[in-house]
Amino acid sequence: MKDQRVYFEKANFQSALPYQLLVAIFGLFLMFLEVGLAQIPLFYGAAPYLSLIFVYYLRLHHPDVMPVFTVFVIGMVADLLLSNILGGRATAMILLAYVIESRQVKLEQVEFVQLWVDFAVSCAAVILFQLIFFSLINLTLPTFGPFFFQTGITLILFPIGFLMIYAAHRLLQKMKLLA
Repeated sequence: MKDQRVYFEKANFQSALPYQLLVAIFGLFLMFLEVGLAQIPLFYGAAPYLSLIFVYYLRLHHPDVMPVFTVFVIGMVADLLLSNILGGRATAMILLAYVIESRQVKLEQVEFVQLWVDFAVSCAAVILFQLIFFSLINLTLPTFGPFFFQTGITLILFPIGFLMIYAAHRLLQKMKLLA
């Protein structure tokens, strides 16, 4: 007869799955907030990419709790709810996730201004990818005003969003230490 304690000793109770699920739910919440902002006449059609800020921060600082599958789900749900071309935003966000992962060591050591510039380039690349994707499928060029507005609003909100996510991250770390 085998000893029953062996089974409990090998169990992994430090799984990252609960954290990944929490991150996925919060990312979907931010995406739903984007959909809500898109209904406001000021932002109509060009709501800021709040989920892109979230994906950028977490893929940079905690890629273990933000798997690529979560990025894909957030992008696909956004494509479905915002009536975008199915897969356009999801593909752009996945490509961005891989680019961030490949540059993670360098980006973790830069100052915030350089990080902001890198986010600006990344945000412009995501929007440009979606513009090219839309243009190739529809064989027409949309107006560029909403794209510039969307990029500008997202870049203005980046420091605020980054700071809020950082503060929430620090609070969760303190709560983890107390538990």
